[in-house]
Amino acid sequence: MTTDTLAAEKGVPGNAYKADHARRYDDTVRRVIPGYDALHSMTGVLLRDAIPDDGRILVVGAGTGSELLALGTMGPQWRFTACDPASDMLAVARDRLAGQPVEARTTLHACITDDLPAAESGFDAATCLLVMHFLPDDGSKLALLKSIAARLKPGAPLVLADMHEDPASERWQRILRAWAGWQVSNGIDPEMVERGLQHVRRSVHFVPRARMEALFDEAGFEPSMDFWHAFQFGAFLTRRKQEA
Repeated sequence: MTTDTLAAEKGVPGNAYKADHARRYDDTVRRVIPGYDALHSMTGVLLRDAIPDDGRILVVGAGTGSELLALGTMGPQWRFTACDPASDMLAVARDRLAGQPVEARTTLHACITDDLPAAESGFDAATCLLVMHFLPDDGSKLALLKSIAARLKPGAPLVLADMHEDPASERWQRILRAWAGWQVSNGIDPEMVERGLQHVRRSVHFVPRARMEALFDEAGFEPSMDFWHAFQFGAFLTRRKQEA
C-alpha cells in the first residue's frame, strides 16, 4: 500500500485534505458526525481505565489534532506518537498543539503506520478514529490493523471508530436518509449534504459489523466491545491478543 492510495489514514484518498479544507475540517466534522467530541472524551475515559498514567499511545490518523488535545488533557502524563499522511492536516495539528501542554509529549509523523520508524513500537494503547472505512476490504483494512497490532504490547487496547453497515441492506439506506436530515438540521446546506452523501457512496468502503469482528480476529485482536454509535458510525474497544 502506498501513501497515495492511503491518504486514507485520515479520511479520504488523494489530495482532498489540502490546506483550505484542513482548516475548515474541525467546524465541519462537528456538524456532520453526531457526538464527535463525545467520542474523544469516551475514548479518553476507556484508556484511562486501561493503561498506565505515563502510557505511550499510538494515534493513527492524527488529523488536525482535536483527538490529541482531548486525550492530552485527560491523560496529562500520556505520551503520543501520531501519524497522518495528509501533511496539510498535520500542519493544522502542529499549529493547534503549539504552546499546549500536550505538545511536549507528542511526536508527529507525516506518514502511514507502516512507515513509522522501527523504534516506534511497544505502545500501551492505540487509537484509529474515522480512518479505516476509507480503505477497501481487499487486504488494505486487514493490513492496517496488522500494522497497528505489531506496534502494540500484548494485551494493549485499541480504540477504533469507523463507518460500518451492510450497503446492500434497506437499513443502510434508511440510516443514510436519517443522517442527511440530521446534517440539514445542523445548518448544512442541503446541496452540500447531497455532495457529502455522493462522496460517502464513492469513497467509503462499508463492511458489516460481523466483518469488522472477523478483521479484528485475523489481525490479532480479541473480540471487541462497542461503546459509541451514531447512525452508521460506531466505535469499538479491543485488545491485542496475548502472545502464547
